[in-house]
Amino acid sequence: MRVLLDANVLVSGIAFGGNEHKLLRATFRSPHTFLVSDDITSETASVLTRKFPRRRAAADEILSVIRVEVIPRHAYEKEIRRFPTLRDPRDAHVLAAAAVSRADLIVTGDRGLLDLRQVGGSRVVSPSQALRILRE
Repeated sequence: MRVLLDANVLVSGIAFGGNEHKLLRATFRSPHTFLVSDDITSETASVLTRKFPRRRAAADEILSVIRVEVIPRHAYEKEIRRFPTLRDPRDAHVLAAAAVSRADLIVTGDRGLLDLRQVGGSRVVSPSQALRILRE
């Protein structure tokens, strides 16, 4: 299974415990492929710098060692225009990266994305839902 992790999952997994942290730990031992995009890593770094500046050094280290495939922006940039009707158009990059990378799951805490439930071939799920699915 191919699993795209949204920035809010990365931020929460780094800054707090809980299901998001379990997902980050799963990248080390799971047979599934975990994905992030250039935009997701940039957004994660920006939020951590702004909201959790003391954790930024640890965050850089965690982001450098988790086992994820990074989707380069040039691979999904043209696809962003396909999603103009989102509640928050700034989230279009997440859906575009999922489409290009053929993600089976988009894991997010973003209510606007979760309300979509399915986008193309990708199910949009919460971190707790993702953990249940990945255990099946």
